[in-house]
Amino acid sequence: MSYRGFILLLAYGWASYAAVFMLWALLAPYGLAYGWSAQIASYAVTVLATYIATRLLPVKSTIDAFVAGLTWAGVHLFLDLVYIVPTAGLLALGTPFVWIGYALVVLTPLVTVSTRRGLSSVSR
Repeated sequence: MSYRGFILLLAYGWASYAAVFMLWALLAPYGLAYGWSAQIASYAVTVLATYIATRLLPVKSTIDAFVAGLTWAGVHLFLDLVYIVPTAGLLALGTPFVWIGYALVVLTPLVTVSTRRGLSSVSR
């Protein structure tokens, strides 16, 4: 991977985190940041952001998709340590909701690449 590709990879990881962070920032002032509907909305934004990022990068193989997903999960974890832990404490990272979000970040690129490959082979 080139230097430019690595910078894009990190930037898309940051952008996907920012999308979810902005969702929570939008929901919190209105008291909507709690409950299952907020979690499902967060998961949907996470999947959508990582799907778009995967489509924008030249990710062709499942290995590339896995590396991208792991990198983005690392970016999300780092940014959670910077933004969430100072205000909510380290225990905030121990909730299942956070780890489901990380899993979605890792798995969405894999599903995106697999689906793209499956659709391209069907259309032939």
